[in-house]
Amino acid sequence: MSNVSFRRKVLMVAMLLALPALAFAQFGHPLKGQWSGEWGAGDNASRLLLDIHWDGKELSGRINPGTPSEGAFKKVTIDYSPVTSWKVQIEGEVKDGGKVIPVRVDGTLENLGAYYRVLHGTWTQGGRKGEFTVTRN
Repeated sequence: MSNVSFRRKVLMVAMLLALPALAFAQFGHPLKGQWSGEWGAGDNASRLLLDIHWDGKELSGRINPGTPSEGAFKKVTIDYSPVTSWKVQIEGEVKDGGKVIPVRVDGTLENLGAYYRVLHGTWTQGGRKGEFTVTRN
């Protein structure tokens, strides 16, 4: 095998190995993006939209952006220690009429390597509490 041919093969393998890392680097944080789903059960289920932003240092976001019950994140805490699924806690508030209602999200982020990630767990909004699931769009 010629020296040039060997170099080309090594370069090709290196490029193939670097592609997933480059794709992840372009996306940013695995929570960044628009998420949709619902929380609550049965006839009481509520549609849920999350718009999560990453500025390179911290996460921020909106709950149900563009609706009368829109709100904002106040604090996001993530336990990165589980390698395959992270524990996520979001504290925020939404509007109900003119009233501000606290929101707390305790969830698990799964499918970290996939484009369509899933965040699910317990959603508490004011006096209501229920299970939630959102998928990254």
